Amino acid sequence: MDSKEYLTNKNFCPIPWTGFMYNFDGTVKNCIRNSASLGNLKDNSLVEILQGETNCLTKHNMTYNKPGPTCDVCYDLERDTNSFDIISDRVFYLKELKDVNHNVYKSIDGFELSTIDIRWSNTCNFACAYCSPEFSSKWSTELGVTFDGVPQRRLEQMKQYVFDRAEQLKHVYLAGGEPLLMKENLELLELLQEKNPQVNLRINTNLSKTGTRVFEKICEFPNVHWTVSVDEMGAEFEYVRYGGKWEDFLDNLNQIRKLDHKITFNMLHHLLNYRSLFDTIKFFQKTGFHNNSFVVGALLNPNYLNIRHLPNSMLQSVEQELRDWINQKPGFLLENGLRNVLQYIKEPVEKNIEYCLAEIARMDQRRNVNSRAVFPELYNLIERQ
Repeated sequence: MDSKEYLTNKNFCPIPWTGFMYNFDGTVKNCIRNSASLGNLKDNSLVEILQGETNCLTKHNMTYNKPGPTCDVCYDLERDTNSFDIISDRVFYLKELKDVNHNVYKSIDGFELSTIDIRWSNTCNFACAYCSPEFSSKWSTELGVTFDGVPQRRLEQMKQYVFDRAEQLKHVYLAGGEPLLMKENLELLELLQEKNPQVNLRINTNLSKTGTRVFEKICEFPNVHWTVSVDEMGAEFEYVRYGGKWEDFLDNLNQIRKLDHKITFNMLHHLLNYRSLFDTIKFFQKTGFHNNSFVVGALLNPNYLNIRHLPNSMLQSVEQELRDWINQKPGFLLENGLRNVLQYIKEPVEKNIEYCLAEIARMDQRRNVNSRAVFPELYNLIERQ
């Protein structure tokens, strides 16, 4: 595949040739967006997984301008647009890894580690309403869920594989759980500072803990992109991001704004913030954030927080607000995200708002919180239908 094909093949993504995502349960994927895994460290080594049949099939398809079998999320985000100003991971990595030697793409067997997304554990001090035990130790504790460990030998092999290639990494994505709380990230960052200080770091964080050595080390790097998870404000923030405090979040946000780093807000539109998401965007706009700072997407899971379960009259009002925003032509990532959300909520679904409220009530009971007090307008409108 030559350089022209690399850019014009809309099914092509560099990740199968250049990177991987690892979750602490042993799962290895091309990236977090994939709908299926390449394998699991409980069964095979990382090298065996990356050279395995599943990854080779993805490379083969993409080489011949066919879609990757598990890459629908990115393709769906890019549908009906020719702009590179979009929020699919495929396009992000096309830009982020533009300096990779394109010769690696000429062979299905080619692989040159250039990017990683490693989630060493599910350690997290939040139990966000739409998260799960796989990505939050606080959720694990709440539900009493445990996970089988990955063989230590395989973990060490993976770690050594990555650390041996630290100097060639172009992009490192630290997520979780909460990456600022993972001691393994400190070891990786110290190695990168020694071997590869100009690497691009992307940190997906709830921004609740800035007094950690991991945070301090990140602040020493020049090329850092903070992807900050926030969808609501005030009491709604503290309900959805269970374990967090809104005022602490604002203090920590102001702290990283003093750095010469990029900041993006990762925002999910769901049943609970069906209207307040827009107020949250306005709040951050007024504090000086550009429209390219907002990555907005529709929440797909868990199903009981899917916005499409709202009664039709409420959903129609959300559609109208989305159209009003889009008609103002905000441009950049914000407009692209709003268009994707509008397209998503128009798709048909078998509504079951009673199921949604029952699941929320169960969560309230476990946590001794009261969603009705936090979201009174939501409940009042639903009950009037």
